[in-house]
Amino acid sequence: MIKIFRQTRNALLKTNKITKYFIYAVGEIVLVVIGILIALSLNNWNEQNKNSKSEIVYYSRILEDFNLDKKLIEELSEKADNRIKLSKEILVELDSGTKTKNYLLNKFLIAIRSDAYVPRNVAFQDLISSGNLNLLNDVNLKNSLIQYYSELENIQSQLKQNRNEKIKESFELVNSSIEFGQTEFEYIHQLLGKEIIDILPQYDWTKEKKSEDYKNFQLMLIFNIAMSDREKQHLSAINNLMELPYGLLTNKLGIK
Repeated sequence: MIKIFRQTRNALLKTNKITKYFIYAVGEIVLVVIGILIALSLNNWNEQNKNSKSEIVYYSRILEDFNLDKKLIEELSEKADNRIKLSKEILVELDSGTKTKNYLLNKFLIAIRSDAYVPRNVAFQDLISSGNLNLLNDVNLKNSLIQYYSELENIQSQLKQNRNEKIKESFELVNSSIEFGQTEFEYIHQLLGKEIIDILPQYDWTKEKKSEDYKNFQLMLIFNIAMSDREKQHLSAINNLMELPYGLLTNKLGIK
């Protein structure tokens, strides 16, 4: 094609047909420009197609993170319910005076154990860190996700603070005195061995309702119930926050 253009141009110059030459030259330029525009349009179309596919992939990944988070929230809520249940049982058993200190403290150890809430936000963090947030063309969905993850960070901070406070209070109670019974915990008992356990002070405050250890233990159980219920409220708030972006995501992906 280029060879034909060149031959035509040379023929026009040799025959001194200047006007036709200029018309031809302009036509040649127009054809080149059209070719460039077509190439740019194809390239732009390919880029848009690529970005659209990437956008859908991100939406799918974020939805997967949401589903994992919903499952995690359900599991943590069930564990919080179990801590509340165990703490109430210990309060009743402590008052009855029928259970040993060893039994009560080891059950207490189970009742205060809790897992930290760590949300799955890998896909959204990838969007932010890679600078690909502009790939999300659905403005309502994008703004909804930004708001959700912003508020999620605040609730996560509160959950962490509450958990740390509970751990701190539990640690202070357990280590308040050697008579309290830290050595009653199975793992401590095994670590020290019978020879060491036998030389330590033995005092069963669980049968002394007026003792400070007894009262502090009751207060710690009540505190654990309150903090566990507070955790459930925070987790429920996260679930509520998730409803809007979750619904927008499922609609975007055509999932019912």
